[in-house]
Amino acid sequence: MTTGSPGLDDGSRRSPRASTSMPEIPETHPLPPTDQPLERQLLDLFFDRVPFGLALFDLEGRLVRCNRTWSGYFELYFGAGPEYAAPGTPITDLIPGNEEALGELFEHVRSGRLVRQAAHRIALPGVETFWDVVFAPVYDDGRLAGVLDVVTDATDRVLSGERLAARVQAFTSVAASMTVDQPLLITLDGIRAQLLRTTSATACSVVTWSAGTPDESFTMAADPAFGSGYADAVHAMNRADDRDQAELARRPISVVPGARARLLLDPRFAPVAPFWRAPRPVWDDLVVVPLVAGAVAYGELHLHLPEGARVTDDDRDYLRAMADQAALAVQNRWLFDQQAEAVGLAERQRLARDLHDSVSQALFSMTMHARAAERRLADLGPEAQPARQEVALLHELTRGALAEMRALIFELRPQSLVEEGAVAALRKQAAAVSAREQVAVEVVGPDARLPLTAAAEEHLYRIGLEAVHNAVKHGHPTRVSLVVAQRGNQVELTVSDDGIGFDTGLDRPGHLGLGTMRERAEALGGRLDIRSHIDHGTVVVATVPVQDPPD
Repeated sequence: MTTGSPGLDDGSRRSPRASTSMPEIPETHPLPPTDQPLERQLLDLFFDRVPFGLALFDLEGRLVRCNRTWSGYFELYFGAGPEYAAPGTPITDLIPGNEEALGELFEHVRSGRLVRQAAHRIALPGVETFWDVVFAPVYDDGRLAGVLDVVTDATDRVLSGERLAARVQAFTSVAASMTVDQPLLITLDGIRAQLLRTTSATACSVVTWSAGTPDESFTMAADPAFGSGYADAVHAMNRADDRDQAELARRPISVVPGARARLLLDPRFAPVAPFWRAPRPVWDDLVVVPLVAGAVAYGELHLHLPEGARVTDDDRDYLRAMADQAALAVQNRWLFDQQAEAVGLAERQRLARDLHDSVSQALFSMTMHARAAERRLADLGPEAQPARQEVALLHELTRGALAEMRALIFELRPQSLVEEGAVAALRKQAAAVSAREQVAVEVVGPDARLPLTAAAEEHLYRIGLEAVHNAVKHGHPTRVSLVVAQRGNQVELTVSDDGIGFDTGLDRPGHLGLGTMRERAEALGGRLDIRSHIDHGTVVVATVPVQDPPD
């Protein structure tokens, strides 16, 4: 049964052993003496007590007899009583809406063939289940007399595989989209969206601060379900937090059942009380995950869950992995901001080493989680193939990250940008990309400095560099062209390639840099236009107003 997005179980999910029909604690039932022959006793005990479903049908598909496990599945998934599986009931009435699939199975058996199938899907309105099934012919005096159905519930196994695949894909997407110079809020909102997609949380927010101080450089990807002003309320609550830094960093994942009612009585949560009392989103339990990197707490994940949600060990591991990525993004943002303000070669080298260590942590984290996923996937069946493909992609990302790390350290405020301007810096970067990627990258522009401030010139440089990297990484071109020109009171940067192009209407992992480029252009009072068609390349045009550089 599916109950929304795969992930943290809500209170309606059955216990882990429910699909076997076996109790988790010993149960006893009276079994009085009988005069039946031993063979008949063994047959009856086997039929009625085995932990898999058995049902006998006549050749027309009417139920003749079933064991308690088989009828118990209807109670488990549909809440039906024992009378639901009454003898004489057609299987099409027991499982409506699945006539075509059931008819095909019965046709094989009527032809004298045994049918075996793993993860056979049975869907009813609001319920989707999966079954390992055997349909076998039974004979009486050599004549075909009926159909025996043997079923084992595979729903938990299939949904676990789907859940793992979704989470591996989410982690891969977050890892692929992380760039140190991307606005932090974009990164955090991407993590927040992936957590909403892969858990049963009804709301999720990411609260961060830099340098391990809750009142410093507060940033929050607030769940829009709480409405405007929620981030300010959380900030006010954090300013009154009297916990010290060491306590925040040591704190484990906190699961607070009934948090909505309990915390509203605590005066420390008064700033957020109006938002938590609102009827939407619907939630009762709260999970708080610290964002820790290098023994320093950089924030928290807040997941608001339905009443009675279960948080398993696998869920905790997944939340820690995503929290590690968020903490790494905040730490890298802080280091990058420090670098932007630093002067002198020695300081740049120190920050480059810090960033090197941070990226190494990210690679280690991705490798460990990929290995864990591989171990989990090894015992799953064909339905886990999508997850295996995502793990392979994660491995590819770790290999590519080493090359990108070297380029990132080189790009820490390149000296050519400071001394010669954006066009000269882009020419040097183009030469490096051409040598590294074997792609012709041409830069056309004035030798003189552009009529822009230093900050605006760096933004334009970053837009051009991101566009080139996107083209090479995703477009597979043979040629990339950058043209920088002043047109009236505007400076225009055009990056075009002859690659495979892409559908601009799709949200694709790894293309979050497009949003970053647009934000950079808009921050300068300009705009970003993107035109792309499949098999016809991509054109990115950034237009920014002329600005008088300082004397």
